[in-house]
Amino acid sequence: MNIYEDEELDRKFEEITDLMGDFILDVIRMSLNLKVTRKKINYENLIFRELNDVRLEAAKEDIDRKKEPEF
Repeated sequence: MNIYEDEELDRKFEEITDLMGDFILDVIRMSLNLKVTRKKINYENLIFRELNDVRLEAAKEDIDRKKEPEF
């Protein structure tokens, strides 16, 4: 029997290569999503820090005026 003429083997090879292609595309898509997620987390962290700095300054001003800080 010649393996190059076996239709079932041919279909299995095609299925395997299709699955490998899907897997590679999924890995690429996941890595791109991770990059976007990291950028989003860094951006949100920056915004939180800026907001926290503003609140801290306001609290310091309230303390200087001998007033209760508003949190």
